[in-house]
Formats: sequence, structure tokens, C-alpha cells
Amino acid sequence: MEVDTTTNHVNRKNVIEDIRSDIEVSTGTRTWQDNVSALKLISEVVFTRSSGFVLELIQNAEDAGLGLNSPGTFEIRVNKDRVRVSHNGRPFSKQDVSAICSIRSSKKPEQGTLGYLGIGFKSVFKISDCPVICSDGFQFKFDKNYWDDPTKNPWQVIPIWVDDPPKEIDAELTTFIIPYREKAYYSSLVGELEKLSSELYLFLRWLRKIVVIDEVSGRSWTLETIGEDEDGITTLKHDNEEVRFKFFRRTVKVPNSVKQDRLAQDYRANVTKREVAIAFALDEEGNLAPSEAGAMYGGVYSFLPLGEARSGAKFPIQADFLVQPGRDAINYETKWNHWLVGEVVDLCKEAIEYFKNHDRWKYQFFPVFEFKKSEGLESYDELFGPKLIEPIEKFLEENDCVPTKDNGWARPEQVVRLTEDDEAIDDLVDMGLFLEDEMASAFGGRQELKFVHPKVLDCESKPIKKVDRWNILHDQKFLENKSNTPDAGDWFRSLYLWLNSHPFYGEPYSYYRRIRRNTMAYHNYNFILTSDGKLLRGGDVSLMVRILVDPIFMEMANKLKSSKAMLHPDILSRAVDEDESKEVRGFLTGLTGVQVLDEKKVCKEAILPKILVDAPKPSQKELLDYTILCQKILGNEIDEELEIWILTKQKSVKASKEVLFPKEFQPEHDWETNKQFVSGLSFISPRYIKGKADSDQLRTWREFLKAGGVKDSPDNGVEEFAMSFAKGTLKTKYQKVEVVDKRNFGYDIEAVAKDGRKVQIEVKGKSSDVDVELTENETEAADRFQETYYVCVISSIPENPTMHMVQNPAKPGVGKKDKLTIPVNIWRSARWT
Repeated sequence: MEVDTTTNHVNRKNVIEDIRSDIEVSTGTRTWQDNVSALKLISEVVFTRSSGFVLELIQNAEDAGLGLNSPGTFEIRVNKDRVRVSHNGRPFSKQDVSAICSIRSSKKPEQGTLGYLGIGFKSVFKISDCPVICSDGFQFKFDKNYWDDPTKNPWQVIPIWVDDPPKEIDAELTTFIIPYREKAYYSSLVGELEKLSSELYLFLRWLRKIVVIDEVSGRSWTLETIGEDEDGITTLKHDNEEVRFKFFRRTVKVPNSVKQDRLAQDYRANVTKREVAIAFALDEEGNLAPSEAGAMYGGVYSFLPLGEARSGAKFPIQADFLVQPGRDAINYETKWNHWLVGEVVDLCKEAIEYFKNHDRWKYQFFPVFEFKKSEGLESYDELFGPKLIEPIEKFLEENDCVPTKDNGWARPEQVVRLTEDDEAIDDLVDMGLFLEDEMASAFGGRQELKFVHPKVLDCESKPIKKVDRWNILHDQKFLENKSNTPDAGDWFRSLYLWLNSHPFYGEPYSYYRRIRRNTMAYHNYNFILTSDGKLLRGGDVSLMVRILVDPIFMEMANKLKSSKAMLHPDILSRAVDEDESKEVRGFLTGLTGVQVLDEKKVCKEAILPKILVDAPKPSQKELLDYTILCQKILGNEIDEELEIWILTKQKSVKASKEVLFPKEFQPEHDWETNKQFVSGLSFISPRYIKGKADSDQLRTWREFLKAGGVKDSPDNGVEEFAMSFAKGTLKTKYQKVEVVDKRNFGYDIEAVAKDGRKVQIEVKGKSSDVDVELTENETEAADRFQETYYVCVISSIPENPTMHMVQNPAKPGVGKKDKLTIPVNIWRSARWT
């Protein structure tokens, strides 16, 4: 360390006394009062953060190390009473003492120093009323409490000699003792110091180590720069944690137009050149890591980070910016700063060219140059937006900066990213769907497009356009061109096979949602090739399968085919084998909605409609042929609400609801044997079953015909059968039988016996043996007529009708009231003989 050996202790005290005397000469003058006001404003308003003095003292230490060969160290010790800062830079000279006791700077920016306003040290007055400075024999303080009325004295610049400096002072170091004005500053200061990272001195040259010691808790941490390797990569350490940066620097000459700016003349009058620098963070594997850029605060450095200046970049920027007092913000209006930002842009372009030639970083640098745009902030609108961000973005957009899959380069708008998996991409070529050099144009829809190299990282705000199978399916012009080629059937079959072999699941879904997405994904795309060369949705295309070898059926099937869009025949007929044909068929019918035109479909759409009662009556032969085909193919799989035409035994054609099963069909109830008791019955022709048929065949015929509207029993057949049977039987014993059921007498028949006795008979028809119930009206009639009132039960309708006559059902032991009910055993015991 250089030491002024010509000046002894007495002389240094004299320097302090002389400076104090010079200042006090102006006591009571206007200059004196102006200094009082200015210093109050600087210490209380200009510096907004209580910890801001730390950066200012680091900057002073860096300037004190200018030209020294020894590595710089900077130590901060805190306890509940004070902060002690020391460094091993060049000790104070008389000029340094004079400068710190004024509002001016002794620094020379043209020689590389950082400070230029001369007020940085005043930041300590944000937290302290009595800072002490000790350096190479100079030992003095600024003490607010020394003065009877400090509000009338510029105490912040009047040095007071300290006869007995603190014992903790190291005479070899420059040391600042800064007692707190309030003890509460301790905790907030420790919190701020914990935020200091190794990126603090990214762009400092002399300081190599910063040590922070909390004497209260005993904790300490070290910020250290290890240095730069031959690749320009600098390693910084925060205790045992390392961060690395790739630096780019260039020395630039100050243009005359910038020198003539007023602020440049005031603060950079003799500066002819300056260095600008940028740094890019790397991760542990050596990859560019913009999200870990680690630039303190907003990433703008004027040797040290500026508190509130935000460039919007993901990498720290260093230049000799002219900053606002307090170092919080950059002066965004001055030509000097505009020029420096422009030089940073050119340096970024150099970095981009360097990255392009790097084996790994050429795929990673685009996200590095993704910016946060803070529109509405003056620093963005006036400086960083138009001067930094827009030029870099324009450069990236207009130049070949994106690596392509074919190891070339292209502009961002000329590349697309194919998001299908690698195996699917390889199969596109292997299956003959695309030539490798045409795929990007086909998927992206423009001729000049190329695939981006798969290693290229995306920007979040402007990602490279992604393409996949849906782009092909959306491109109707491309698909139509393929449909007009001679081998269209082969190409589309390969496309269907490829889609089926590589299912689409889209964004992460649960298992069941994934199945559903893949099932419905292709239904709304017009990409199913038809026999006439058109492209339609799957639901509008039919596929003929499993055709019944029957002349009538074939004729109907061909008519139906002529009315529908059918799948192009080459798609299945030219498959390499049955397995491939089956796979294509499964994809089309399962995932695209292609309609299967099989025997049942043909029958339901072409044959069944011809035998419905809504259609004109067919001839007897056509009706038999069509119905036999429908029964054979559909069984009972027809809509139960349908009604079909039926050929009857009487060789007429009637609606199914008007006919019954004859004995030949072995129905559950044989209405044909005693058909004389029900008027107007018609029965199905046995020509349907063509003679003999086994029980299973008859059962399936019954099920089919019942599904087509045929009933087991005629409507009100049991009642009509019973009345007819009862009337005919009663006439054998009664001389007069009159039906009066419409008169609501409570009985159906009034008969006169041969002896002239009149009886009242209520007729009840039953197909099975169940209790007989009388209505309220019938019960009243039974009570009124008693011995002349009969209930006539006709059982076992229609096969074995038997009549039973129950006399006076209201008599005790016969019928049971509330409603009059005649149990089975009672009416069965009254069989008519």
C-alpha cells in the first residue's frame, strides 16, 4: 500500500483543522446557509435507501484501488450500534479529505474513476449523525451532536479531528465507523446486506472479495470473484455457491455529437472512450440460463447496480451511465446514455454472432434476448424501449438467427416446430407420406419454411410456430391436391395408418379424457377420400362390408350405395394384407366416424322402409321377399314403434296391428281355432315360414313380427269372445237372450227362461283362472236382483272356452264385498252343464 511518508500525524491534523477553518470563514453568509440546505436535502431526500451508503463506499473503494496490483478486499461489520467498513485501497490523500468535506468530486472519470457527483459519501447521513473516517493517519469525523444548533451548521462537511480513534482500527486499511442514529437500523441493514449477491460487483475490476460479518449473530458470508478464464467466463462465489457469466466487452470512442451534450461537458468533458459490457449467466452444465441472470435490481450497472433502473433485459448491462443523485435511477434523456445504450445494442449483436458459432449456445440464445416491456415508464418509453429492445428484436427478426433441422440458418418467421414425436416424424418419411425436404412447407403451409432444429429453445412471448397433424388436416388445399394424384388411395391409406399408429393425446389429460379426445379428434375434418375423389367428414362417408349373397339384397345394396358417398375403393382393396385392411377400417369407423354399410345398415335403410305401412303396399311377392330378408338380417333389432305390412291367409295385405299369429306360428294363444267368436280376425300367411320350421325359428319370427307391430291378442278380444260365446250358449236354454251391455244396467245380458222367469247375467271373460271382480254398478245390481242375478264366467279363452254361472254372487258365502269379488273356487264350481 502506498503511504504518504512526507506527512506526519501533526500535519494530517493540521489538514483537518485548515479545511474546517476554510469552511467556517463563510459562517453566517448566504453560501453558508445554502450549504446547510443543500446538505440536508442530499442526506434526507436524494438517497432513498438506508443501505445505499454500502454501494457508495464500495464505489469509493473501487476508485481507491485504481492502478493497484494487489487484489481488493472490502469488509462490512455490523452490530446493534454501528457499521464498520474497511478496504485495502489507496489511503486518503489531502485532496480526498478536502473532497469528502465538500459537495464536489475529486474523481477523474477520464482516468477510469467511477464517482463523479461528489455526494456519494453523504449517503451515510441517512442512518448516522457521527461517522468516523480513519485512513493512513487521517482520523476525523462529522458530528451533528458537536454543534449547539446543527440546523444552522453544515455539519456534514465540517471535519472534526479525533484524537483517540477506536482501537478496532487497522492502520493499514481505510476504515469508516458509522454509528446508527437509531438502533432499529440494525435489523433492516442486515436484511439489505443479505440481499447482496456476488453479482454486486460483476463489472468491478479491482475489488475481488467482499466479506459481511454480523457480530450479533456470529454469521458471516463472503462474496468473491474467482476471475475470468480463457473463454471469457467469470466465476463468482457467494460462500460456497458459484455462479458463472460469459462476458462481452468493447471499448468505444465517444462521438463528437455526444461530447457536445451539456451533461457530457459537465461530467465527462475529457473522456474520449468508454467500455461497455454485458454478461450472460450460465447454469452448472454451462448452458445459457437467462432466468438465472442474477443481475441485481433491474440489471443496469454503472459499475455498480442502479437501484431502480430496469432495462427489461434478462442479462446485466454495464456502461458509464450518467445516473441520478442517489444512484437509484438512470438519466434517460441525456445523449450520453442514449449513445451508450446504442453501443450496448452493437455489443449484443456481437454476442449473437458469437453464440451462433458456439456448439451449444447457438440453440439457447433466443430466450436470452426476450425482454420485459414496461410501457408507461419513462425509462422504458424514452430509453430502453426504443434504444435497446426494439433494435435487438428487429435484428433477430431480420437476420438468419435460428438454427434449422438441416443444419442451416433462417429467420424466425421462416421456421416451424413439428411437435409430433420422433418416431412419428420418421414414419412420415418411411411410409411415403412426405419427402423430408417438403415436410416443413406442407405442415406450415408456406413454401419457404424449414423445420427449426429440435434443440432450439423457445421464447415464452414469441415462441416458434408449432405445427402438427392438425395443420395438415386443416389445409384443405394441400389435401385436395393429394386427392387428385393417381395414387391418391395409397397416399390417404398411408395417412390413415400413420394417424392410427401414432395416437394424439394433446395437452396432458387424465386417462379417460385422453381416450375421449383421441376418439373424437378426427370427426370434423374433411379428409376421408371418397370413390368420386372428394374429401368429406367421416360421418358423411360410408364403407360397405359383409354383403349378403342374395340377388334382391344385392340390388338394394347397390341402390343404397348410389345414394351415398362411399369410401374410395383403393383404400382397402390395395392394402398389403388383411391385417392392414382391418387396421385402416378400424381407424376410419372408430376414430373418424365413417359409417359402416353392412347387412343390417342396408336392410334398415333400403329394405325395411319398403314394408313399413308408411310406404305404398308392396306386391305379395315383394312383401314376402323383403320381410323374409329383414327377419333374417335384423331379427328383432327394429324400432318397436314401427308398423309393417303383413300378408294374410286371405291373401290380402294388411297393417300388422290388424293381424294375429295363426296356429302355424305356435303362438302363446291360439285365436284361430275359435275365430268365430271374434269378428273380423285376420291371420298371418304361413308362407313367411315356408312350410316346416322348428320352435327356435318360429320364436325368432314371432319376435320379429311382434317388433313390427303384430299383437298376441286382438284388442278387446277376450271380452268380445266371452260375450259371443255366452250368448250362443245361453240360447240353448233360454227362449229369449238380449244383449243390454250398453245400457249400464250393471249386467250384460237379459234372458227369459222357458217358464217366463227373467234373469240378469253379467259376462266376464278370462284367459286364465283369476278372481272375478264386479264393479260398483254391478255389485248394486247383484244386491237388487239377488236370485235372478248371475255372473257368467267364460274361462280359458280362446283355446278351451268353458262357461260358469254363479247365481246371486251377493249371497253370503258366494261373493265378498267391499267390491264384490268372486273367488276362483266359487265360480269354477258353478260350471254350466
